[in-house]
Amino acid sequence: MSWSITKFSGDEIIKLAVEIEKQGQKFYEISAQQVDDPEVRKIFELLAGEEDKHITDFAKLGEKLPHDFTPNESYLGEYGNYVKALIDNHVFNHANIEKLAAKATVAREALAIAFRFEKDSILIFQELYNMVDAAGKEMLAGLIEQEKQHIRKLAVDVVPYN
Repeated sequence: MSWSITKFSGDEIIKLAVEIEKQGQKFYEISAQQVDDPEVRKIFELLAGEEDKHITDFAKLGEKLPHDFTPNESYLGEYGNYVKALIDNHVFNHANIEKLAAKATVAREALAIAFRFEKDSILIFQELYNMVDAAGKEMLAGLIEQEKQHIRKLAVDVVPYN
């Protein structure tokens, strides 16, 4: 899957956020079925459900985004290049989720992928925070905090990887 943002409309940003959450949900659902550790399986089942809630929350947030976003830049295209780099380096960008999850049958591998997914998503969602009004900021801050809680749940069992 490849994401590309050429303009910063609320609709496009929400589509991106929803797609990220859908990919995470799919990864957690597949991994929960095949991971070798029952505790990790329970965590993944829980996280799949939470990602589903985030999809709904992002749809609500979409109503609060401006139709066009003009970032403060030191040169033309600076912000777009930055967001594109975040997206291009997201763990699920260009990844076939089914294949990625199929290779992660050992709990440690699946947890490492999940940890990176949550971390990459937070970086992108923090950029969304800069694009919304006060009500949107409040909602998005809550979503970012939930993603951080996901990392806390995963970090209990994740061993850093190289």
